[in-house]
Amino acid sequence: MGNDKARSRFFLSALLITSLLLITLDLRGNLPSEGLRKISATVGAPFQNFFNSIYRPVSTFTGDVFSLGRTRSKISNLQKENAALKEELSRTNAIKNEVKELKSVLDLAGAGRYKIVPARIIAVGSAGSFSRTIQLDVGSADGIKKDMSIIAGGGLVARILSVSKSSSIALLMDDETFKVGVRLESSGTSGVVSGTGGSVLELILLDSTSDLRVGQRVVSRGSSNSQPFLPGVPVGVITEVNQSAGSLTKSAVVKPFVDLNRISVVAVIVSKSKTDPRDALLPSPPKPTPTVTVFVTPTPNPSPTPSVSDSKQ
Repeated sequence: MGNDKARSRFFLSALLITSLLLITLDLRGNLPSEGLRKISATVGAPFQNFFNSIYRPVSTFTGDVFSLGRTRSKISNLQKENAALKEELSRTNAIKNEVKELKSVLDLAGAGRYKIVPARIIAVGSAGSFSRTIQLDVGSADGIKKDMSIIAGGGLVARILSVSKSSSIALLMDDETFKVGVRLESSGTSGVVSGTGGSVLELILLDSTSDLRVGQRVVSRGSSNSQPFLPGVPVGVITEVNQSAGSLTKSAVVKPFVDLNRISVVAVIVSKSKTDPRDALLPSPPKPTPTVTVFVTPTPNPSPTPSVSDSKQ
């Protein structure tokens, strides 16, 4: 048994030495014939394959280790660039929205011939006993005074509560303490709109015999000396009517024309109203969807062809 192992080791060693010798001679170009080259390739192939199977994974692993640091650095740089692009896109979209809101409020002020001071909302919160207030970036230095009306592109938004030199606090019309005298479109029926603390307002009509319907629009009636409210400023549209039997008043739910939670640019009206625009500032009512009528023209049946026997008769 021991002799067999010894012989196996001897032949393996001899084969290895012979293979290395043949490979060396082949690389040097000293093999005497093509046959010996083939023998060299045949004998050395297993050893070359064995060497490659060990060397290649090690070489690949070593290359991956060295390139790992560079890959992480590239990923980090790309992530920073992506974050910067997202921030730039967000700023661009915000500027576009502000420009759109400013154009809208300028259009409304121009139609009403109001002298205004554009303002940006810099904070939303509560002040004193009021739960729904906004802070503007304009103040007394810009001509802002207490009890001036604030509008956005869709209509009434708030009224000024307090003023400092460079900023002011305003009460949003969805605050529960907010009240504004209004009238119904066309009919001129008077009422009072109050904030509810939510996304809708409440309308109370003092005359229970007045007609009140869903879809009617509401504008401000105007205050004495046009402060705090000017006449004709759009307020909202009636979405629900509530009427109790025998009640002396009628009430309704009003949806404001302005989404008070999604505005960033407004305007403070700094001049008194000289004329009442009535309903001229209300947005155009939505156009009804046209009804498509399909006309079907009946096709007459062809007359039967007379047979030969019929023609003879």
